[in-house]
Amino acid sequence: MSTTEQVQLAPIPATIDNLDEWAAIAQQVESQSGAPTVVTPELVAGMIGSAVPLLFEADSAKNGKLLRGTFTDPLVAQCERNAGDLMGARPTSVAAHLVGVHMADGHPVVRTHLRIQVQRPDGSPSVASQFWDLQLGAQVMVGQQTCPNCGAPIGNGELVCGYCRTDVRSLVEVPLVVSRLELY
Repeated sequence: MSTTEQVQLAPIPATIDNLDEWAAIAQQVESQSGAPTVVTPELVAGMIGSAVPLLFEADSAKNGKLLRGTFTDPLVAQCERNAGDLMGARPTSVAAHLVGVHMADGHPVVRTHLRIQVQRPDGSPSVASQFWDLQLGAQVMVGQQTCPNCGAPIGNGELVCGYCRTDVRSLVEVPLVVSRLELY
């Protein structure tokens, strides 16, 4: 990966504009799931600040595989089908508003409204609004960086070794994963 690509994938500043409501959100998670959450506002903001540039890069490169491990597989497929919808914009910062909590497939999910400051391809600023559902606690399938069978390097998002055809997937536990995405 070149230095330019690393800059494009660098996290952006992320804030939670209703941070004073975190205690109520955490209480909703506990009351609906039966267990206190280990997720913190700092973790949520850090994840969003890293995931937003990843989403825009995957859209621009038309490579949804870059989203594996941060977005659920159905969402990766949705992003691959709709590649180019973000029209080449680059995110510069994001403000999240935590809307509420619901349960999905036995996991608490925090509904989040994102206002993403972007720079359009012509250099002009704009705002992109999205709703994300952040699932707390999940198992996701990710690929390894090196083939465990032959040692060959594995490309970003690839799940099968291009040399020996070994499956390089592994199941990992993550504290947060984007399980739903709505652009508007």
